[in-house]
Amino acid sequence: MPEADGGRVREIAPGTFAISDLVDLREPVSWAAPGTAAFDPSTCYLVLARADALLIDTGLRAHGAAIGDRLAALLPAGTRLWLTMTRVEPDALGNVDVLAERFRFAGISSQTNVIPLDYIGPLSGRYPDVAITNGLLPGDRVPFGERELLVVEPAVRTLPTLWYYDQVTRTLFTSDFFGGAFVEESDAWTPSPAPDIAATRAHLLAKFDWLAIADTSSAVARLRGVRDGFEIDVIAPGHGLWTVGRKAVEHRIEVTLAALESLGTRARSLPVVEVTS
Repeated sequence: MPEADGGRVREIAPGTFAISDLVDLREPVSWAAPGTAAFDPSTCYLVLARADALLIDTGLRAHGAAIGDRLAALLPAGTRLWLTMTRVEPDALGNVDVLAERFRFAGISSQTNVIPLDYIGPLSGRYPDVAITNGLLPGDRVPFGERELLVVEPAVRTLPTLWYYDQVTRTLFTSDFFGGAFVEESDAWTPSPAPDIAATRAHLLAKFDWLAIADTSSAVARLRGVRDGFEIDVIAPGHGLWTVGRKAVEHRIEVTLAALESLGTRARSLPVVEVTS
């Protein structure tokens, strides 16, 4: 795994923290277009709610120690920590055992029918008091103390994936979708220009190569349904920079819709999406 210095914590909404480390894309990775000379934030998210907190994914294994230290600094003493997974793939699941040992999760939720701890090894027996919720579906809710997240059907996915929506902060957690917004300079975290339709299209084809031969109309319809069904002020992906602010979110969604419409068996020519200040 090509790494880069420059991990950080950023509060992207009140009480919601992005815990990120950078991946150097100058060495090829499977989820970024070839030739991308930038750094990609790999992020898990922490939502604080009085005496409870929810962690969304556990990050890449290579970043485990740093993620644990940042979590420890963010969590008030005595906080019950819950975990929910967007996917049970290595970039989302990579530190479930490390963090379970350090923080003793109150509960773990996922869409799988296998206890996430047991993807790493036969570990669930070590944590008999952890509440396990398997088989999450769109429309379900993930409670943590006084708060809850709504499970949302992803617009595009490969393996089983869940998105989550936080009504309190109007944050949409999108797992491995809405990537492609990178960091140009690792120390200062200078963001690359917001991806246009062509860049978004290239990123989608790198991450979801089957879109080239798919009918993307259903993906477009699902993304429009998310856009129209939720008030979204923050898009929080597991890879790539988050998008903050209603206008920025709306523009990011419209660019992504246009890119999706340009792909696959019903492809249209690339339209122009105007940027308004």
